[in-house]
Parts: sequence; structure tokens; C-alpha cells
Amino acid sequence: MKRLLSLLLLVSLLLGALSLSACREEEPGDEEKVTLNIIDDNYRNWYEIFVYSFYDTNNDGIGDLNGVTAKLDYIKEMGFNGIWLMPIHPSPTYHKYDVTDYYAIDPQYGTLDDFKTLVDEAHKRGIRVIMDLVVNHTSDGHPWFLEACSYIRTHGEPGGEYGDFYNFKTNKDGAYHSVNGTQYAYEGQFWSGMPDLNLDSESVRREIKQIMSFWLTEYNVDGFRLDAVTSYYTGNLDKNIAFLSWLNTEAKAIKPTSYIVGEAWVGSDYLINRYYESGCDSFFLFTASQATGSIVPAVKNSSGKAIGQLFMQLQETYGSDAILAPFLGNHDTMRPGSFMPGKENVKMAAGVLAMMNGGTFVYYGEEIGMISKGGNNSDPAKRIAMKWEAKNIYEGHCYLPPENTPVDETSYYYPSVAEQKNDDGSILNYYKEAMELRNRFPSIARGDVTYYPAGQNNYICVITKEYQGEKLTIVFNMDTFEQTVTLDKSVLGYEKLVGELYASGGEFSFNDSGALVMPPQSIAIFK
Repeated sequence: MKRLLSLLLLVSLLLGALSLSACREEEPGDEEKVTLNIIDDNYRNWYEIFVYSFYDTNNDGIGDLNGVTAKLDYIKEMGFNGIWLMPIHPSPTYHKYDVTDYYAIDPQYGTLDDFKTLVDEAHKRGIRVIMDLVVNHTSDGHPWFLEACSYIRTHGEPGGEYGDFYNFKTNKDGAYHSVNGTQYAYEGQFWSGMPDLNLDSESVRREIKQIMSFWLTEYNVDGFRLDAVTSYYTGNLDKNIAFLSWLNTEAKAIKPTSYIVGEAWVGSDYLINRYYESGCDSFFLFTASQATGSIVPAVKNSSGKAIGQLFMQLQETYGSDAILAPFLGNHDTMRPGSFMPGKENVKMAAGVLAMMNGGTFVYYGEEIGMISKGGNNSDPAKRIAMKWEAKNIYEGHCYLPPENTPVDETSYYYPSVAEQKNDDGSILNYYKEAMELRNRFPSIARGDVTYYPAGQNNYICVITKEYQGEKLTIVFNMDTFEQTVTLDKSVLGYEKLVGELYASGGEFSFNDSGALVMPPQSIAIFK
């Protein structure tokens, strides 16, 4: 039995006189009638790419930069207008977060010329490119570290050109590891293969400036994703913020349009907001992500109230100046398809993400519901090869890191890109529609939010977003059943239905009283 509940906004009893013919925009599916209003700024739909597992063009089982270039049209078609490349520098590991040369491309991925081609072709399509900047640590195989350790072994103490590049001391404790053959130890917060850089060193800071200048000017990248910003000075928030402020200032001096987004992996909006004091554009919104963040439990519990509270909390905490960076999952977390039961829930979570302020980040494969291999939490399992083609078609397919072994077909719960393209109800087409709405209406990403509590109806969320004269009313039905919603047009100030997302199918309609009838797990946008 369908549950029919009525929503009264504020205390008004006036019903907006609505009809399907009067309030529905010209069919959104007609491409000639859809006008995009993409603003050339950093409020973008970002797509995170682990190059190793994305698309292989030389048949070695490892993805490459030419593979990313080959898929730029797909990325643009999906509505993404920014890409984040995970580390692409030479490294002894598959993940490449332990860099041995900041001025080069790992040969597995290609050449500097390949990278230049990728950036140029992305820009031709209106797609910005940011790259991982890993300056908390290097590889223990980096020449700086090797020479610094060699000097200690030869002279009995730190010194030489790179003596102050790392943190050395004579007592091994905590996250310190022995310099073999000496009494000295070096700091390595993550593991011994990643020695921490001494970020107080002027020499190190000069190198960081040179690295940023190299990529921003010579290769025209559009900014950086900063790895592990909470570990720059472990346990010292103020020094972390001060260093980020310095880095951001230097990057903007080199290229004023640089976009800087930091990984501040903390579970508190208060702490994330503190990092915005640095002046950096964005920090990832970990409080809303993963299985335990704000979005997924709200979807699982069908709670519109929780969604409304989330939007208002973000508005009140971060204000209008911060470019939030919300996401569902990334390379460090389980994929949403692994912890969200059912295709409809996966789509609904994506819909909530798409309606959030800031620049959304989507991890490659998320748009087809890819899961972590075997549902496990290992690092390689989260980096499974992108599934482009139908079963037993392996063009461009990559092996699973780090063993470079083929991935069994059973590792993919949902169909491939090729298969989902032809399915109107697929996860892929839902993501495409959601990103298109963000591109069409700038106020989705940038608007000031007002939340209208739905009284006793916890399934419904109604918010408005306003930006530069554009006002949208966004209505969420989080329930797995149909809901009837009475909206007060005089309060909300809209004229027509301009956007719609359906996780479970169906279509919006208006009953004889002018109330909106919402299919299960759907989102309606009025303007």
C-alpha cells in the first residue's frame, strides 16, 4: 500500500495551483532544449582517476596517460569538467604515493609529452586537470634521501646538500626508523619506505615551489590535490594550517587560477573548517562520505530530515566562501557499491551528492556501481580495473595491482560502461543526468541554502538554493514508497519543474489538488 503524506511548508495553508502542463519544463531528454550554464571556475564536477587501472593503450595490462586521453570524450559526455590524477611520478609502488622524481612521469604511465597531450586535449574540452602533490614524504629511494643517509654513514652526522631535507635524530622511537649502519633514525609516519620531509627547511620549500612552478607553468596543470595535510606536522594543527597557507600563497603567485584541494582526513566539520583558514580552496568532506558519513545512513534510513539537517549544518559551518569537496568514496575507502545495498540506493546517494554545494568528486567506476574486489578493504581491492566493455571483451582492460593479474568477471557486480549506456535506468545514466543538472544550474553548487522542515514527514526534504538571482527549490523523496507533497508556491517562489532524478523509475505528476506526487527515491528541482 502506498503511503500518502502531505507536507505543509512553514505555517501556510495556501496550496500552489499546479498542473503538469503548467509546471513542467520542456522535456529534459531533448538535447536541443537543454541549455548548459557552466561557469568557468573551480566549482566543478571532478572525476578521480587511478591511471594504473583506468585504460590501457599499449597492452601491458597497466593503464596509461594515453588511455586517459582516449577517454576524455567519455568524461566530458558524463558531465565531468575536471579530473584529478592520482600520483603519476616515478615510484617503486603501484600506488605511487612514494615519489622518487617529482619532475618526471612514471614510465609505466608514459612520458612528459604524453602528459602534455593529455592536458592540452582536456583543456580543449573544457576539462581542468589537477594532479596529486605528495610533499609530506618521499620514497626511501628518492635521491635526496639516499644522499642524506649516505652522508650520515660517511660523516657520522646529518649534513651536506640534503641533510636538512628529512627529520633525523639519534633515538629511535615512535614513527622513527633506523638509518642502517648508524645511530641515527628518520621520521616516517606512514611506514619506513616513506621518510617524512622536513617542511621547516627552506631548501625543501624552495624545491616545493619549483615543483609547483614546473607543473603549473611548463605543463599548464590547473592545480593540485594535497595528500595527507594533517600529517605535515603530526599533531600540530596550527603548523599544518600555516604551511598550507604558505603553499597556497606560493601556488597562487605562480598561477592565480590554481585550484588547491586538501586531504584533511578528520571526522569533525569543526576541524575541517579550521583548515580553510589556510586560504586553500577546498578540503574533502570526510564527514559526509563513506559508509558512516552523513549521506549513506540517510539513504539507508530513508531520512529526508537527515538530508535537510546536513545541508543546513554545512551552510552554518562553512558559510558561502568555502568550496566544499563532497564525495562518497575514494581510493582509500570502500566503494559506495560495496556498502550500499541495491542499485536504487546507490543512485539515490549519488543524487544527494549531486545536489550538494561545492565541487563534487566521483571516483572512477563509481558511475557504474563498481565494488571493491571481493567486498574486502585491502588497498588493491579499491583500485580494481575500470570495466569498459561487456563480458569477455578486454580492449583497454587493466590488470589488478600490484600483482598484475587478470580480474575475474565475478568481481563486477554491475554491468560495464558499454552495457549501461544502453540502459536508461542504469547507474551510469543516472550519474550523467545528475552531473548535467549541476552544469545547467550554477546555484546547485554555489547557492545559499534554506531548509524547510517537513513536520512529521521524515521522508521528505525541501530546500531552496539561491545564487546571483537564480533560485531553485529542490525536493527529495528519500522513501522507497511514493509520497504526495503539498508545496506552497507563494513561499518557495518557483514557476515550473526543471529537473528530475529517479532512482526507482516512475515519473512526477500533480494531482487534482495541485500536490506533487513523487515516485520512490526521487528528486525534483523547481525554478
